[in-house]
Amino acid sequence: MPLEKRGASYWGCCPFHHEKTPSFSVHNEKQFYHCFGCRESGNAFTFIKKIENVEFGDALKILAKRAGLEIPQRDGFKKDDADTLKRKERLYALMREAARHYHENLSKPEAAAAKAYLSQRGISGSLITKFGLGYSLNGSEMLTHLGSKGYTDAEMKDAGILAVSENGTYDVFYDRLIVPIINQFGEVVAFGGRTLIKNPDFAKYRNSSQTLIFDKSKTLYAVNLLQKQKQKQRAVPYIILCEGYMDVIALHAYGFDTAVASMGTSLTYAQAKQLKNFGTNRVYISYDGDTAGQRAALRGLDILDETGLNVRVIIMPDGIDPDDAVRKHGAAYYQKLLDQALPLPAFKIETLKKQYDLTDSQQKAQFAVEAAKVAKALTNPVEQEDYLKLIQTLTGYSLETLYRQTEIAPPPLRTETQAEEKSAEAPSKISAAKQFVLAAVAANKPYVDYSASFDFLTDEFSRTAITYFLTNRKEKQESTASLYEMIDETFWPSLGEIQHYPFTKGNDTQKYYTDCVYELKRTALQAEHEYLTRLAEKTSVPSEKLAALQKIQEINLKIQQLKHGGEE
Repeated sequence: MPLEKRGASYWGCCPFHHEKTPSFSVHNEKQFYHCFGCRESGNAFTFIKKIENVEFGDALKILAKRAGLEIPQRDGFKKDDADTLKRKERLYALMREAARHYHENLSKPEAAAAKAYLSQRGISGSLITKFGLGYSLNGSEMLTHLGSKGYTDAEMKDAGILAVSENGTYDVFYDRLIVPIINQFGEVVAFGGRTLIKNPDFAKYRNSSQTLIFDKSKTLYAVNLLQKQKQKQRAVPYIILCEGYMDVIALHAYGFDTAVASMGTSLTYAQAKQLKNFGTNRVYISYDGDTAGQRAALRGLDILDETGLNVRVIIMPDGIDPDDAVRKHGAAYYQKLLDQALPLPAFKIETLKKQYDLTDSQQKAQFAVEAAKVAKALTNPVEQEDYLKLIQTLTGYSLETLYRQTEIAPPPLRTETQAEEKSAEAPSKISAAKQFVLAAVAANKPYVDYSASFDFLTDEFSRTAITYFLTNRKEKQESTASLYEMIDETFWPSLGEIQHYPFTKGNDTQKYYTDCVYELKRTALQAEHEYLTRLAEKTSVPSEKLAALQKIQEINLKIQQLKHGGEE
């Protein structure tokens, strides 16, 4: 991305959100970046994690490779040895060559049936190129080609292409349409093969087995295209998760170009985490409209929900898959299904409703018991109430009865004023006073008493940050980049704002700093006072009560001294 130097920092348009006026700042000396628009902040490693949608270990490997450095051995960190890395590079090169050759085979006369099949499904030349589709002519042609390129039978077997039978070696994907599986770095790691002949003894689909470079539980089909989409648009609006390759290809053909597929219907936590790395919070599950597809959707929804994603299920008519939906009914039809997608609790209740006859009193009661469990599992009281009202509508039972069934206390009556006050609350990670004190210490301001105790900063983030800033000052270090690896990601924006704090004549003074310290000390003492008061009220142990009351007296004295400007 283009950056322009202004003052001590470099500026450019943020790669994490759309903007026309540069608000993304990179500080060279302190080795961190911060966007004043979307509050993204971090160091080189966090940048790679977000821009490449990878975890820290992969970000480390990318940067180490770019710098020509070996990754140091550390306790708890698994390091590939030189032989393993060499084997991986050979397999990546082999798979890339195999994918290119399979793709070239589609233009040969022997692949006429494959070309006709693709044409019948509306898969044009541009889509064939986009997804790198290919064809395996027979059992030996690919093995001969790879052998001519210097690859051994052992390497082909390690790559999952060659298998051995009593008749010799053969290409496991022979006589099949080939779908290459490409990871987020653009590397071909596996293949999927679909037969075009009807033979009960010949499996319809054949997929690569697990190899040194392919683990289906950690891989998503078309994630490479999703990566390109993110880099092109800077943000992916939503992701559609399908079951099969053809569903993904068909959806892309009709404009739904954020569709990906899991390697089979069983979504894993690793795949869910990978989806979360793309920055969007909206994921739609679009599995087939059959029983197996619905069960898989439920498993996937639970995993995605636990990962913190906002997930919905597209309800497909029985016997219809996404491929059928767009090819037979068009993009507008599928968009309508997308718009009507159900969130997790609603989908679970809808699925339960199909299992019971609600005109039968006994089955209706059983449905209410099971559906109430769905509501009880929710952590948001507003959602609990909404879904209990839905169950009430479906069954006719009173809300009071349903609340008793879930053992959830019904919500207290609230006035409009209370509701407005609640909605007006604006929770902040750190207070304005805390932000200024930390910023002043980070900037080495002369009015800070660096020998004083900062024990009024009681939360983990502030304690970690203040210790880091004071250590850097003592050791005369400028960089604060590694601090990002020491704190929780949720505090990265706050840290970025601290390091980019806009000091002005109004706040860059001894008095303002002293006022902020006073406010923080008073707040910390009051919080401790409240805790000890509750403890004194609840405890039945005389010695504990006496100790708490004595401590409360000490805190009262400290608060009075603060008010009069005295020392603690």
